[in-house]
Amino acid sequence: MEEQASGQGQTASPVPATQAVAPGPSLGDRVHEFESHLPSLNEALSTLASFVPGFAGYKSTEDRRIADKQLRAVIGERLTNVRGRLDAVVDTLSRSGSLDGVALIDQSSRRLSRLIDRMRFADYGYAAVFDRVQMGDAELAKIYAYDTALMGELGKFESSVGDVEQAAADATALRSALAKLDALTAEFDRRFEGRKHLFDGLPTP
Repeated sequence: MEEQASGQGQTASPVPATQAVAPGPSLGDRVHEFESHLPSLNEALSTLASFVPGFAGYKSTEDRRIADKQLRAVIGERLTNVRGRLDAVVDTLSRSGSLDGVALIDQSSRRLSRLIDRMRFADYGYAAVFDRVQMGDAELAKIYAYDTALMGELGKFESSVGDVEQAAADATALRSALAKLDALTAEFDRRFEGRKHLFDGLPTP
């Protein structure tokens, strides 16, 4: 009986051992899976160039500052158009004597103007991201994808200012529409700030 019990114990022991060593995806496999979902370098560059006419790209060190300015100029132009639509609403409200609405829109317009100035008149975000940083294909694809996402956010501004235009005659609705626009402005500013930290720690020549 004891020998039989001992034999039963021996046949049972391999079961948990087999379960314990069941293989899972290796770190290399997980990294490969993540990278497989990233756009190729050419795809990432082509998508971003569709937003920025004549975009030079960041591969050449000599072209990086030019490309960065191209990007920010387009952002500044799109946001300036949004501000122009706000100004038109202000003109309409001023003629109708709705001064409370004018004051509200003016606050949002000033916030937007500060963001526009950062895009247009300063090398904001340039040095930390691009200044002599060594960027291979993976890093280039990453910054192209990040910048493309930023460009995609600009459509939200145009939709939001449309809501402001529609709400101009209703003080409560106008406050709500402007709050959403202000939130977009703050979030875009935060994301652009985050851009300069994309490659923290990347080696330089």
